Amino acid sequence: MAITLERDSKPNLVRHDVYAMQRAQEREDAEGDDDVADDFPELTEEEQGKLKILRYCSALYDDARKAREPYETFDVAWDLFIGNVWPSRWPTWRAKITINKIRAFITFMQAVMTDNKPRISVDPLVPGTEDAADLLRKLVDRDWDENDMQAKISIFVLYGLVWGTGFMKIAFDPKADGGRGRHIATPIVPYRIFSNRTATCVDDAEFILHVEEQTMGWVRRNYPERAAVVHKVKGMRTLDSSETDRDFIREGDSNEASRIISAANVNGNIVGPQYSPLGTDYDLADGDSVEIMECWLRDETLEAYQKQKVVNGVPQTTEAVDPTTGLYEMEVFGHQLQVSPIDGSLFLMPLRRPKRVPVMEPAWREKYPNGRLVVIAGARVLLRDIPNPFQTDGFPFAMWKDYDVGAFWGQGEPLALKDSQIASNRILSQVYDILEKTGNPSWKLKKGGGVNASSIKNKPGAIIPMEEMDSLQPLQMPPMPQQFVELYGLLNTAMSEVSGITEAVRGGSPGANTSWAMVDQLQESGAAPIRLKVRNLETGIGRIGKLRVQLIQQYDRGDRPLRERVERPPQVFGGADGDEPVVVPSAGIAEVKFREYTNPDLQGPVEFGVVPISSLSTSPAGLWNRWMDLYKLHLVDRRWWHQKFRLDGWKTELPRMERQDAMAAQQKAVSKKKPGPAPSKPARSAKKPQPPISNIPTRAALSSTR
Repeated sequence: MAITLERDSKPNLVRHDVYAMQRAQEREDAEGDDDVADDFPELTEEEQGKLKILRYCSALYDDARKAREPYETFDVAWDLFIGNVWPSRWPTWRAKITINKIRAFITFMQAVMTDNKPRISVDPLVPGTEDAADLLRKLVDRDWDENDMQAKISIFVLYGLVWGTGFMKIAFDPKADGGRGRHIATPIVPYRIFSNRTATCVDDAEFILHVEEQTMGWVRRNYPERAAVVHKVKGMRTLDSSETDRDFIREGDSNEASRIISAANVNGNIVGPQYSPLGTDYDLADGDSVEIMECWLRDETLEAYQKQKVVNGVPQTTEAVDPTTGLYEMEVFGHQLQVSPIDGSLFLMPLRRPKRVPVMEPAWREKYPNGRLVVIAGARVLLRDIPNPFQTDGFPFAMWKDYDVGAFWGQGEPLALKDSQIASNRILSQVYDILEKTGNPSWKLKKGGGVNASSIKNKPGAIIPMEEMDSLQPLQMPPMPQQFVELYGLLNTAMSEVSGITEAVRGGSPGANTSWAMVDQLQESGAAPIRLKVRNLETGIGRIGKLRVQLIQQYDRGDRPLRERVERPPQVFGGADGDEPVVVPSAGIAEVKFREYTNPDLQGPVEFGVVPISSLSTSPAGLWNRWMDLYKLHLVDRRWWHQKFRLDGWKTELPRMERQDAMAAQQKAVSKKKPGPAPSKPARSAKKPQPPISNIPTRAALSSTR
């Protein structure tokens, strides 16, 4: 309706109630008529709710896309990473030499940051959960190896280094692996993620939208009941959300003849009945794609329910009354021995009393206590609207930032190295052009000199007939300035300083001091920028482990026993007749046992943690020297040392050595029991026996074998 502004004596003032009505109408006109009942009165209340959430998620996507525009440098960062730094209209005759140092630096950082498997810990938070924490740590470690998490973490790191932010989706598929379930970890490119403009991380985000392009075959396998209507919007982008000419709420929900199809459970989605309407018009288009948007929302919607009334901590009950007869519903609570007045026999008489039922009262509770999941196809078709199926802490996403600037999106490496990369490549190209012109110079040809210009070729050994010797002269080329080389060296040094990849970090050693201790110290100090990135990364890994532990506690029923290696007990020789026993480690590999467990064994509050800087690579020489010192001080035994470095043949030679030691100890124990003459004391001049030759190779021997 139109609103007429009534002004008072002051022409620039409007009454507050009229002003409020006008602002409300302007907001309503700007947002559009959100009353779906007026737009589609033929829809039921449930269908109107579906259309309303569909419009709400589309509006969230539009707002999140606008909020991300200042940080959308994804294309520029990717071009710098692959070396696409030249203008599209670069002259064809000019050289385009590309030495992609950005890619070299990023891949070097990626390798250093993911060189080692991070060491994890699961600590109990309350007494009584120690066994559960130990079991969860072993299950997380098994899941890490079975899902090839080291390779996925490497991609996770690459996305963060290139685009500034890396995302990992943690889910569980309860129908995979023969019904036993399978944990899923999927690295996601950051340009597929959207969030609210005030978010700084996953924990404080109000919503997270994940948009992926899927095939129609994927839709038929996961949402067969909506495949027919999704076929009508295939090829449409999520950006087309403003075109809401059709609601697609009732379409595809008809009760026509259906057939059961096989549908795999993908990405942890809990699907409904596997039915698909008959028809082959969309079966032939399984290769066509449609954008699927998963909306993970925080929803504080409340719903009414009935709960038992409690007064002073005591649950209240009342007598149950049959609504049809109005009489009490009786129940038997015991029996009593009675004498029959007819024949005087004894019998058991049941004792009855009114049945007690709880006294219920209305109350409110959260409808989506752990969040809400809405899945939309093509910004038009609502595929699913359910509570978050995962009982995790917040949204099932983990993230890390290369450079955290306080926003939801971080900054990557390519943008910081952009100018140096472009300048160094242009310098090299100019130097190449100068050298090429020096080797193939331009010539000055005198007009009418008797030389045919078309016959002149810059070919070795070519003979050019000439009438006058001064008719053809090479064009003098200026010498190449020395500043080219100096500037190129300065740019390389600048790129190393900006990226933090110095000569010491790359393994170079200074000429002044090449000792192992000095090299390790230089590498450790030079890797400080990378250590900062590793700390940010391990924060994201900690989030991954936290989500994984919670999913294990939710879904793991102990269908797969945990395989453990148990060291065989040592062998004891001697010890009789007062002799000192000889303890020798058992030869051979450790025994394999299977540990049975159930879901209650996994419950309890625990805390997942990552040992700091454990994923960072270490110096092999420094590690060798440190463990060698531990072995010399007898702080580690021979088996531990061999298992750490896994020398060639250690699995076969080490058991052989242990068996020889066990046989020698057994013979020594037997010889002590045999009677014999007392051994004579050795002369003072006798030499001490030589110590046994060590089986540990020296550093020189290792370097020669390597």
